[in-house]
Amino acid sequence: MTDYDVIVVGAGYAGLSAGKTLKEAGKSIVILEAGNRIGGRVWTKYFEDGTYEDYGGMFLGVQQPLMYELAREFGIHTFNVPTKGKTVLYYKGKTRKYSGLIPPVLPWALIDVGLLIRKFESMARIVDLEKPWNTPNAHELDKVTVEDWMRRHCWTSVGNDLFRVAVELVWGTVPSQISLLHALWYCKAGVSFTVLSTIDQGAQQQLARGGGQAIANKIHEFLGGAVHLEEPVTHVDQTKDQNVIVHTPKATYTGKRVIFAIPPPLLLKVGFEPQLPLQKTQLLQRMPMGAYWKIFAIYPKPFWHESGLRGEGVSPDGIAGLINDVSPEDRSRGVLMAFVVGPKAYKFAAMDEKMQKETVLKQLKACYGEQAGNPVKMSIHSMMNEPWSFGCPVAGLAPGMWTTLGEWIRKPIDRLHWAGTETATSWSGYMEGAVQSGQRAAKEVLLALE
Repeated sequence: MTDYDVIVVGAGYAGLSAGKTLKEAGKSIVILEAGNRIGGRVWTKYFEDGTYEDYGGMFLGVQQPLMYELAREFGIHTFNVPTKGKTVLYYKGKTRKYSGLIPPVLPWALIDVGLLIRKFESMARIVDLEKPWNTPNAHELDKVTVEDWMRRHCWTSVGNDLFRVAVELVWGTVPSQISLLHALWYCKAGVSFTVLSTIDQGAQQQLARGGGQAIANKIHEFLGGAVHLEEPVTHVDQTKDQNVIVHTPKATYTGKRVIFAIPPPLLLKVGFEPQLPLQKTQLLQRMPMGAYWKIFAIYPKPFWHESGLRGEGVSPDGIAGLINDVSPEDRSRGVLMAFVVGPKAYKFAAMDEKMQKETVLKQLKACYGEQAGNPVKMSIHSMMNEPWSFGCPVAGLAPGMWTTLGEWIRKPIDRLHWAGTETATSWSGYMEGAVQSGQRAAKEVLLALE
């Protein structure tokens, strides 16, 4: 069969959730995935010994009802990330341990960064999530970068460093490349800057047993043969009758509607007839993907607990901006996961694998002691090297884009509809946002087909 009600392009959480919604509504669907696996920017690699590593999205957080609803529906167990013990701050070559959210820095630096976050979150509350360009003073906010705003409101170098590393970890890029309006919108979509940056009652609160891809695997089972792997869409033709013709290297498909659920830069690799409106293509050209590496260091047990540490490490100037404890729930082994992001990600890419491991191990030893220098296994991965992702966790909007071209981010174009976590109005950049976007696009299509 090559004639469908709806063709979905991309089998990440956005495409899979769109497909699930449409199938449950009784529509005939096909999901065309370019890669040899499902999941998109969520990739859980499973090993023969029953262990796994999450190279993409993996965390579940507070106020994410759609992902938790799917977890309940498919019987996927979730559990809390370990939070007992102290966090490590590695800064300017020194290691400090602390409890709670307040890092051990000079009091005036704490006041500085505290006031900065309070002001930022106060500004975020007035942002229009559905139409950010309608936010009061939207044009002023959109032409100012986060870097500009920090320069005006941050008075200490320590406060600047702490806020900067948080920005780089959230978006995978530097503050000078993010418009203030986009940053405020994104943080409101994820509840708040504080929630996005924390574990306890935050965006990194829980993990799913079986990895970030566990729920996606269940949706894939539900959809069965509707998902076609290794079929990248090369050309889309809307000039024939009332249908859309979609070409891949393997086949040609016809559908009444098409939902694209792939990273924005990848849309530029698809040929469209007629061409997409210039507003859409210009927007896509200004949505670069974040720069992220993940490094896993695996030990026989989570030994850091014995030293009263929770496994969380923060470093404004170390190669790894953040370290998380992602050990399995039964603590059958210890797993530390380090993030190398933003400008450091490009420096990291220039190293050979031996140097990469040595650089990360040096920081792990500084944070957790000599024992951290002897993992039984290390893995290094970046979504930047994945040809159907181009980066992680999310594509950002360049300054000025929300107020000039923002309406085109999810605006249907004839019989084409747009999903993907970047198009979500809640939890953009997260699995929750991807699911929301897929369900929203599916509902748009169902209304159009009535």
